Amino acid sequence: MNFSALGLKTKYDSDEDNILDCVHIPLLNHANRYDRAVGYFSSAVLVSAAQGLEKFIESEGKMRLIIGDPLSDSEYEAVMEGRLCPCKVKSLQLAELLMGNNERSLKLLTYLVAKQQLEIKFAFTHKGMFHKKIGIFYQQDEVVVFSGSANETLAGLSKYNSEEISLFFSWRESFTDYGQVEIDNFNALWNNTKKRSRVVSIDSEVYKKIQAGIDLELLHKEIFPKKAKPKVIKSFFSYSFPKSEQQLTKLNIEVRTPRKPLMVKGRPFELFPHQIDAIDSWRKADYSGLFKLATGAGKTFTSISALVELYEARHKDNAPLFVIISVPYIELANQWGKELAPFNVVPVQCYDNSEKWAATLDKKLLRFRSGTLDFICVVVVNKTLSSDLFQSKISKISAEDMLFIGDECHHLGSKGYFDSLPLARYRIGLSATPFRTDDDEMEGSPFPDIVRQNLLFYFKGIVSEYSLSDAIRDGILVPYRYDLVPVYLDEEEQITYEGYSTKIQKLILKAKSGKLTNDEQSILTSLCGARARVLATSSGKLPALISYLKCHPTLDLAHSLIYVGEGAAPGEGGAYITKVTNCLHDYGCRVAKFTSQETASERSRIMNSFKEQTIDSLVAMKVLDEGIDVPVCQSAFILASTRNPRQYVQRRGRVLRKSEGKNEALIVDFVILPQPGVVNHFSQNLRRAELERVEDFKLTAINSQEIDKRIIELGIF
Repeated sequence: MNFSALGLKTKYDSDEDNILDCVHIPLLNHANRYDRAVGYFSSAVLVSAAQGLEKFIESEGKMRLIIGDPLSDSEYEAVMEGRLCPCKVKSLQLAELLMGNNERSLKLLTYLVAKQQLEIKFAFTHKGMFHKKIGIFYQQDEVVVFSGSANETLAGLSKYNSEEISLFFSWRESFTDYGQVEIDNFNALWNNTKKRSRVVSIDSEVYKKIQAGIDLELLHKEIFPKKAKPKVIKSFFSYSFPKSEQQLTKLNIEVRTPRKPLMVKGRPFELFPHQIDAIDSWRKADYSGLFKLATGAGKTFTSISALVELYEARHKDNAPLFVIISVPYIELANQWGKELAPFNVVPVQCYDNSEKWAATLDKKLLRFRSGTLDFICVVVVNKTLSSDLFQSKISKISAEDMLFIGDECHHLGSKGYFDSLPLARYRIGLSATPFRTDDDEMEGSPFPDIVRQNLLFYFKGIVSEYSLSDAIRDGILVPYRYDLVPVYLDEEEQITYEGYSTKIQKLILKAKSGKLTNDEQSILTSLCGARARVLATSSGKLPALISYLKCHPTLDLAHSLIYVGEGAAPGEGGAYITKVTNCLHDYGCRVAKFTSQETASERSRIMNSFKEQTIDSLVAMKVLDEGIDVPVCQSAFILASTRNPRQYVQRRGRVLRKSEGKNEALIVDFVILPQPGVVNHFSQNLRRAELERVEDFKLTAINSQEIDKRIIELGIF
């Protein structure tokens, strides 16, 4: 089909149109060549244009790309892999590469370069950066040219940014005056014959220096002297940079070095007073310490800002900085990547299969140790942190050059991870509740808190505290309303609960008078877990939830979280979370499970559906407890009955983050109580344990006086 038959408009505005869908995809479907000169490029746009790009690739189409902003390190390495190992990547399956995620967009970039269907050059100008935006689609007899504000990125070509482009068609008379001019401009750029711009290949020595962090101001002075002569321009291609000039640039745009952003998420970037105080305290404590900041109080941005300040201080002294950020889960690691981006930091993602990150890290380490790179940031999950492979790689870095940031650092105090912590000169621990173990479900535990001791030893104490009530008072978190729903154990559950409690009590008494054997400690842990599951999956909880929803017909479930306990459904073989999810489906709620059992892509799809309200509620056990940022959450239904302060503090924090149009949140707590009429030592302990959580939630609730009355009504005071 000819371009002229596609019904294209002469102008597209992203306020009304999706430029990618309306222009790029249909033209790629029928083009045999595509030229593009642009300021910013992202490989993610390749997969997003898959519907048109597949036809373009299959018809042996050629793409020439000129960019004004250096590729990310991962994109550069993908391009070089395509140039250096074309035989290896030609065996990749195109259909799989076009099924999008970030990893596949990089492989698709490698694939196109290897097949010689994509060639990339880099342009820079006398001052500032190259920022022109020209696009040209060719087919046998027709040409379409476009120009405008849009970059070759998802933000530029979707409805994210406000962008517009104008199109010029070769079959119209005006093309000579407008379209042909842009074609001539592009060809002049590609052939490096423009007076104010210089264009080099990605595999040139000049670009390699730029990618490694050469000071562009020095480059400009050498390439663009005040009285430039033709021979200076010719010498450009063989230019050799002295080692003394191999230093990182002070410019924020051109080179990937840490800096504080001007804007974040559409707003001017500014730290809150408690974040500034935290960094000041950390600096005064010789750059080590725990940040005990409430969920939602900005732990991540605080630590990244500290990272930037430390880098800038060391950079002035010509000292490098190697940063390790360790997190418990992959979802949290991915989130860190997004949070680092505004600070101009692109981390090496050390998780999943080591084949995906080991080679990249090796290349950066080589440059770091040779002095051509003075900053590396690594995001690693705790499991990988403790691996022999990762430990062998970081052993090559001097402790004096290393900053370690442990997010949700309470995980790092256990023996398995504590022994793997690097002896970094600079250390930051992040946690709202650092000193309770996740498995502490027993009263009167006789065991010392080893986690607490280890964390205080490694991070050298708490240097900053900022509570939930502080955050609500300062308007950083939204206020919340708290509601109690009683759930009573049935006769069988009461007997089972007391049976476990009796055995647990005997072992605890024995431990206080002497040491338990390893088998006895294992039995004690198993008994505590079994008793906790009795409470978490009590048969009365699900009917109580449905009853609550029926009694509150105007309650909007949009953007709500439903936390349930682990274990099997009472009297059934399946997981309790599945039973809850199915029951809510049957009731008419649009819900989805969100657990560690779903793949990363499934969780991403579910989360996007949740944010866009194609589903209302997420049913979760633990995966949403820590660090996952979901500000749109309006309400939380807590059916899990956890006694662990960390879990219920984290869960409360999930729904208190500020979001547009959100004035307050709702937390509904399903309080598990003994069977009516049962009064004994174990029943009283159960009431006290539940009351501890209720009192904690009540303390910062806007309806605390109502809760006081409710506590008396339920007899749990």
